[in-house]
Amino acid sequence: MASSLALSLIGYALLAAAGTDSRLSVVTGLGFLYLGIGVIAALGTDLVVGAAPPERSGSASALSETVQELGIAAGVALLGSLTTAIYRTAVEARPGLPRAVAEPFGDSLSGAASVADQLPAGALRSAREAFAGGLNTAAIAAGIAIAGASVVCFRTLRHIGPIGRTTPETEPIASTHVRGDDR
Repeated sequence: MASSLALSLIGYALLAAAGTDSRLSVVTGLGFLYLGIGVIAALGTDLVVGAAPPERSGSASALSETVQELGIAAGVALLGSLTTAIYRTAVEARPGLPRAVAEPFGDSLSGAASVADQLPAGALRSAREAFAGGLNTAAIAAGIAIAGASVVCFRTLRHIGPIGRTTPETEPIASTHVRGDDR
């Protein structure tokens, strides 16, 4: 799991370095990101369902799916909000633009693209650069979180054996502790 998360870090790094003309970098970055995260989703479900008693495996699977969906929604909301906040801070509203053009331009890249024919020269480029800056920052923030999760997985899950393998029975270790009344 730790190496799958680390694999997704390649994707976050590519997104963090992407510029306005980096289509290949963005597509490749998203490929690595989803490859790493997709493996984690499958392994996480296996861990949860495998740890549950057989009669509870359906409930464990449902809980695992719910947590994954909630995590995805929260991640999209947080990272999307960060990207949007950076875009809105960085985009320069052009003086003299009519309100019907200035509002969509300052709201989002898709808004700027929808009024591109009414914008002065270079304004759409400015919007694309502002969006790329937001994307870069969101990728860095997500990468830091994923790097932390990778370390946590490496440290806490490395002693878990393959799913389905039963642990061998061991004899209890005899105590060498002597109580005060046993002397």
